[in-house]
Amino acid sequence: MGSGMNDARWLVAPHAGMRPFLRLMAEAAERLGGRVVAEPFVGRFGFYTDAGGRTHAVHGAALGLNGDAAARLAGDKDYAAKVMAYAGVPVPEHVIVLAGGDAAPGIAWARQACGVPLWVKPNDGHGGAGVVRVEDFGALEPAMAPLREAGRHVLLQRDAPGREYRVMVLEGRVVLAYERVRPGSGPANLSAGGAVRDGAPGAEAEALAVRAAEALGLRWAGVDLVVGEETVVLEANAAPGLDAYASAGPAQWAAAREALGAALEVLGR
Repeated sequence: MGSGMNDARWLVAPHAGMRPFLRLMAEAAERLGGRVVAEPFVGRFGFYTDAGGRTHAVHGAALGLNGDAAARLAGDKDYAAKVMAYAGVPVPEHVIVLAGGDAAPGIAWARQACGVPLWVKPNDGHGGAGVVRVEDFGALEPAMAPLREAGRHVLLQRDAPGREYRVMVLEGRVVLAYERVRPGSGPANLSAGGAVRDGAPGAEAEALAVRAAEALGLRWAGVDLVVGEETVVLEANAAPGLDAYASAGPAQWAAAREALGAALEVLGR
């Protein structure tokens, strides 16, 4: 019985009907003398074969560059923020409301110490799903309710005014940076309706993004930060997607392909 690339008849080359990330990866791989194949249904899983013939499993936007522990740490917003703060990386103040736990202390913190606006987020979420900007306290508990009913930990986070950026970090260097513009009162995440604006946040903010990735033990990361009166890191993504950014236009597609190509080059070493 075959498995993986030894019996890859069920795998196909990425095509126009598949998500942009896979097509970006296929283009980047071809430039490096490699190739990409993926399962043909939703394209969530596949393989990258580098120029040397070594095969690397890819799942979603996870390339395998980050260790399991580092990726899990980054995916827990509460713990990740505490680790970054311990390493001297400025992060917004927050509290965690545990699933099934008493929400009263968190709500009291929001009312007495934080104020509005503030953000309600799933502690383990990504892509902007379930993220709500609360602008009056009457909306706080209703914003928390769907997450609480689903048995999820809830993060209450102080609002950080300023311009939000995504900085892609690869082994201690920045390979791509761009501004994410918030759609009204929603999150600036591109998959949640945010818009792209070209431009980097500046050398100091980029250095902070590198420190954040290193604090979490991430070789490859998408670090979200806000540049305002103070620059703070919101979170770091261990499997950063490039679909929405690359789809913004030809220049963004080329920049995303270059960044992903750099990551594949490291993966193939």
